[in-house]
Amino acid sequence: MQKSTTASMKNYQILIIGGGTAGITIAAQLKRKDTNLQIAIIEPSEKHYYQPAWTLVGAGTFDYKDTERNEEDYIPKGVDWIMDKATAINPDQNEVSTETSGNFTYDYLIPVPGLIMAPELLPGLPEALDKGVVCSNYTNPEHT
Repeated sequence: MQKSTTASMKNYQILIIGGGTAGITIAAQLKRKDTNLQIAIIEPSEKHYYQPAWTLVGAGTFDYKDTERNEEDYIPKGVDWIMDKATAINPDQNEVSTETSGNFTYDYLIPVPGLIMAPELLPGLPEALDKGVVCSNYTNPEHT
């Protein structure tokens, strides 16, 4: 694994946006099938959260702190980690732009960036969350 803000290459056979469970699993499976594949994951976070366990946190059977791990411990061997944010995709050029590391080209792109919670897009939801009458595993698993 090569952790960097500027990867050793600018072109990858497979470029994955997102270093969550989906991105890491896909990279590991592809590497297992062919160790010669040139793969990179674009992921800005140093921490990896195992979100499937958050339902268990909400049920009181799993400790939230045990869902947090170091991202670098889960990047598969032989996969470059571009520790940056993807900011744009240009499918006509097979290119992904990042916030600080520049542009990367790819033969195949796998976009699995996860989600960003935006409760403000639903009228009344932020207020309901603040009152504690509504909960979400993705905003506060311990409250659930």
